[in-house]
Amino acid sequence: MKNTFIAFLCTWGLQLILGITVRNPLTLIFFGLFICIGRKVRENDRKGPVIPVLLVSFLLSAALVFFVGRRAVERFDSGLFKIAGVLIMLSGISLAIFRVMQFLFKTGDLLRYAESNDKNSVEKEGPLANTARDEGKMASFLWEHEGAIFAIGAIICFLCWLPYFLYEFPGIMTADSIVQYEQVIGVNPLSNHHPVAHTLIISLFYNLGMSVTGEPNSAISFYTLAQMIFLAICCGRVVLEVKRIVDKKRWVMLSLAFFALVPFNAVFAVTIWKDVPFAGIAMLLGCRICEMAMRDKAKTMDFVMFAFLAVLISVFRSNGWYAFLLCVPFFVFLFRQDILKAAGAVIFAIVVSLIIKGPVMNAAGIVQPDFTESLSLPLQQVARVLVSDEALDEKDIRLIDAVIDRTYIHELYAPDFADNIKELVRAGYPDVIENNKGEYFGLWLRLGTKFPMHYIRAWFDLEGGYVYPDIPYEVGNIDGVMPNDYGLVMMPRIGGKAVVKGKEILIKLGGFVPLYGMLWCAGIYTWLIVLLLVLMLRDRQAFHGRLLVFAIFQAALVFTLLIAAPVVDFRYEYAVVMLMPLSAAICAMIVKRRI
Repeated sequence: MKNTFIAFLCTWGLQLILGITVRNPLTLIFFGLFICIGRKVRENDRKGPVIPVLLVSFLLSAALVFFVGRRAVERFDSGLFKIAGVLIMLSGISLAIFRVMQFLFKTGDLLRYAESNDKNSVEKEGPLANTARDEGKMASFLWEHEGAIFAIGAIICFLCWLPYFLYEFPGIMTADSIVQYEQVIGVNPLSNHHPVAHTLIISLFYNLGMSVTGEPNSAISFYTLAQMIFLAICCGRVVLEVKRIVDKKRWVMLSLAFFALVPFNAVFAVTIWKDVPFAGIAMLLGCRICEMAMRDKAKTMDFVMFAFLAVLISVFRSNGWYAFLLCVPFFVFLFRQDILKAAGAVIFAIVVSLIIKGPVMNAAGIVQPDFTESLSLPLQQVARVLVSDEALDEKDIRLIDAVIDRTYIHELYAPDFADNIKELVRAGYPDVIENNKGEYFGLWLRLGTKFPMHYIRAWFDLEGGYVYPDIPYEVGNIDGVMPNDYGLVMMPRIGGKAVVKGKEILIKLGGFVPLYGMLWCAGIYTWLIVLLLVLMLRDRQAFHGRLLVFAIFQAALVFTLLIAAPVVDFRYEYAVVMLMPLSAAICAMIVKRRI
């Protein structure tokens, strides 16, 4: 642990003085390098001039910070962050130089002296020792009772998020939230552009709140509170599954800390977005798959619950439906031991989902998303060719002009945001594309063949943040209720400068602390899934093979974002984010077995 902490400080100091972001992959390389150097140094038995080397390291570090460090902290607005940055650079660069000099000249290691002192100290018996033993018995009791782990995990998450709920009362509402609220109160008809299943749940709790309080702001808080409770329960379920997978208290505590203490989870828990309950459903489905995979023979109820959760996944977000369909053949094949139950579960889920999405919604007059909504990436790629002023064939020009007015293409095109071009198509003749899908698919293919680099660049600008970590975007930096005409306003139950500043600092730490900052970027979770797939494919026997469905399900969710997302948004990958502790635990289990 001491070597890890020193490697972290070295990484932090280098990250600041080099001016790279905390999301830059170099931070991971630096950290791994200093971990390895520290281990090599500790293997050296030779005792050398430690103090002089440490003094030289500090002087060199002070010179670097004086000449270079001032520029490195200029980007911080807060004076407190500037002072902290200078201190971190001094300590981190000093330790980095010290470590490198230890490695090169094979001097002694201070950590060995500290550890020897720890070993020489003997704990005295007394009343405190008895207390420690009693606490150990209690911890062992809780560890053996899975219901207690689940309940404690859920309660801790809820209590840690509660201050955010009180500050953000009645809940955070963005433009998407207001659109759904308009459907709830009947201003606009129900639409499946935002999943109608989610809108109906909001309506259920809102109407319950209105019957109790008679006031819209208090009524909407009933839904926010219900969402918090549901997400906390899902987190408790994942924590329990981590315990079952690795059976290590350290992993359970780290998983719980991620859910309860990382601020963006608290912010999302009180934000009225479809992505939050969708993530919770994905967590339950992921845990169910893991539980089924680790059993010698899955129970009938497992397949029933899988089918039920698959239906929820399919109706709560359109990419959930496609991700489920991508998983179907793998699920049936990998659970072929129970082929009838597996096939029955997926057939039931597909049929029920199709009935809900088709006849039920049509009978209820629910408006479906238009075809243009699914064309974010192709439209963006064609627009990229147009704004690059490439010469096109007359036939292709006629096809494009039949849909849009090209006059505004340069003005509206935004490389990292597809909605502008979609709105340009909607303002033109989108039905032309829908009625001539084959012809316009051919246009897309022809332009891609002629201008592949434009297509690749357009894809990366729009979706690259899902695979490359170091792309800037805000995470969790939202507050209050968007201005509206319905009387919904932010009504904090707690406040003051300390609360506001504390929340601001907690959010900003995600862009200030290396390694921790990686938790705030979608790309790193994508690579975790890639690692999980590689490890599973190399060592399937140790994990009954069927656990592969868990990784494929997440990979399918990411894949749908890579081909259809209209923008890089952390919340779109939130389902994969919230399964991260379980994915990491499985990776750790595989690596341990291979070692």
